[in-house]
Amino acid sequence: MKQYHYPLFLSKINIMEFILKQNNPEIREKIRQAGINVCSCAEYKNSVWLDFMGINGVHGVGYSDETEGNLTVEQALARFQADVKDIVYCKDINEFITKIKNYEL
Repeated sequence: MKQYHYPLFLSKINIMEFILKQNNPEIREKIRQAGINVCSCAEYKNSVWLDFMGINGVHGVGYSDETEGNLTVEQALARFQADVKDIVYCKDINEFITKIKNYEL
């Protein structure tokens, strides 16, 4: 059985995810100014991408937690991409914010 990075209930539903392959304090602030919640995990050292999956705002991608062991950033990103089926990669912060604002769960 495949292991999922997300809680089991999320692995059983089809969720469209929006990814921004950037992450820095200025981008996170722009997201907050747009009225979108940014999880504290987006500020973790190895959170190199940002992800919105329809609930609880924007999250960081690229870090591993204690349940995953000591993954490198590259391994964590590869695992994330293997676990998530429907990913939309946004070309810039404006597209990322627009897609989030237009998304309906």
